[in-house]
Order: sequence, then C-alpha cells, then structure tokens
Amino acid sequence: MKHDSACRRDTQQHTRRPRKTLISVLLLVGTALLVAAAAGATGEQNPAIAAMLTEVNESDLQETTYDLQEISTRVFGTPGNREAGEYLAARLDGIPGIEVEFQGGDLRNVIATLPGKNTTSDEVVVVGAHYDSRSSDPARAPGATDNGCGVAIVLELAEVMSRHSFDRTVQFAFWNAEENGRYGSTDYAGNTADASVPVVLYLNYDSACYDPLNRSVLDIMCDENSSDIAALMTDYNTLYATNFTLTVNNNTCASDHLPFQDRGYPAVMTHCEGHGSAHTPDDTVDHVSFQYAVRNARLGLSVLAEMAGIGDDAESPTLPRTPVADDPPPISWNRSGRVDRADR
Repeated sequence: MKHDSACRRDTQQHTRRPRKTLISVLLLVGTALLVAAAAGATGEQNPAIAAMLTEVNESDLQETTYDLQEISTRVFGTPGNREAGEYLAARLDGIPGIEVEFQGGDLRNVIATLPGKNTTSDEVVVVGAHYDSRSSDPARAPGATDNGCGVAIVLELAEVMSRHSFDRTVQFAFWNAEENGRYGSTDYAGNTADASVPVVLYLNYDSACYDPLNRSVLDIMCDENSSDIAALMTDYNTLYATNFTLTVNNNTCASDHLPFQDRGYPAVMTHCEGHGSAHTPDDTVDHVSFQYAVRNARLGLSVLAEMAGIGDDAESPTLPRTPVADDPPPISWNRSGRVDRADR
C-alpha cells in the first residue's frame, strides 16, 4: 500500500474525488443503512456461513506470511517478485476446483477462479491483495504486514471457499505492482472486468493485520457505490461475532480497491489502525497480529459468501462471541458526511 502522502488519518470529508449533490444523496442512503446495521444484527446466522468461518486457520496464515517474508524482496521487477508469483500460483494449483492463470502480461497478476454453479450468470465476486513489497532498502523488503498477511488471508479464503459451492463465480486475485501505482489491479479492472466480467463486489485486503495493542479497531474504506456492502459488513461484524470496533473511511489510502471504485464497481477495503514498520526492512512476521488477521478474514468471508450465494446445507452451533473489553460504541455520522465512532 502506498501510505506516505496518500494515507492519513482524516476527520474531514474524504477529498480524493470531487463530490456532487447526487453523491451526497447516495451517501445519506448509505448512512441510514450503516446506522441501522450498527444498532445490532437482527437477523439469524446462516448455518452454512457460520460453519465455514470456523475453517479459517491461523497456522495457515502464519505459514504463508512467513514463506513470503523469506523471499528477501518482492519489489516489482526483481527475481524475488517473480518467485513470489510462482509460489502463489503453485499453492493455488494445489487447491481442487480452482482454475489458476497469470494475467496482465509482464504484470503477472495471479488470478484463481472458483466457478459458480449458476451457469446462466457471468457475475463474479472478487477478493484480492497485492503481493509485491516495498522498502527503504529494496534488497530487503520482507513486507509481512504490507502485504504478506493480506495475501495469506486471500489464499486462505481460496482454500476455505473451494470446499463449498456458490451461485456466483468467485475470483481470488493477487495483484502485482501495487506499490508502483496499482498497475496490476488497474489492468484487470480496466481491461478484464470492463470487457467481460460484471463484478458485483470487490473486497481488498491491504494493511489488514497490524494490531500491536489489541485494540480490535478496523476501518472500512468505501464509497457511495459500496455503502451497502459496508452496511452488510457492519451487520455481520455483530452477527458472526468478529466484534471489531468499526470505523468507516478513517483512512484515505491508495490501494487496489481504487481502480474498481473508479469504474463504478462496488469495492471496499479493510484497514488496520496504523502501519508500524511497513515499507522498511523491519516489516517482519513478528509484527503481524494473527488473531486480528483471523477475525478480519472471517468478516470478509461472511460477506463474500453472502454475495456469492452460498449453496451449502450445513448446521453448526452459533459462533461464540469474541471476548472484548467493552462493546463498541455506536456508529454515527459527522457533518462532513462520513461515518465514524461517537467516541473518536
């Protein structure tokens, strides 16, 4: 993730793009949805989704993040970057039912497709993370929190979802050259998606695993076209007991959700509170908060499964509530038209 001047705490209106009257109206609609969701999930758990969330494996996340860290650098254009792409393709090739390809020519995005069972629709749900890294010392760019663990989450979601069936096709995308300007995701969104693939949801994982003080704060980055997805995530955060303290658009970060938003697709990204040692040789696995990563993976998985249309018939007990010191305060909107927590 590019988080030098592009990513900052922001208590004013998100100013990356000019806002117009129509956008303001749409945001107000999203406001109502989010506030209603924040009041507490009133629905019942889908047993198939609840069962699937228990399959997210912390050890798998640790293993993948460590493997990527051990490639000394994943800076775009280096042999290590190419090695990382080959590693991911090999891991995905080992998952039954997944179709794997490199996309984008020299950009070498790794795209894994889980075909949907509804053959009358070509709609897809996409979840992605960038696998390239960046560092003040390009020869030592372990990129564990940015973004080895985000990649590990998407790979784990591929493992878990491959064991279930969905109405819509699901794609697991591993973007390259994000740190150079989001070239990998831009190529996909501009060429592949616009040409033939109607994306009903894009979920991005970047800077998704850093919580050294165990505060359990998670930011949902969305726009007017994805406010209903943010509302669903807010609802499912309670319903499926991931129990983050949620903020919305508390960060303004340039990452791989932007090319999808720019083309009007519903696209959201989850983001931790800070960046720690990102973009340095010290961004190593010991800075990753893996329990936080598991919960982030489960929250995303619940929404992905809902949007993809899970077709399993499963029964499972209600997921236990994650222990937290205090229940999160309610979400409210400030006058800038942005969601935030009342106590921040």
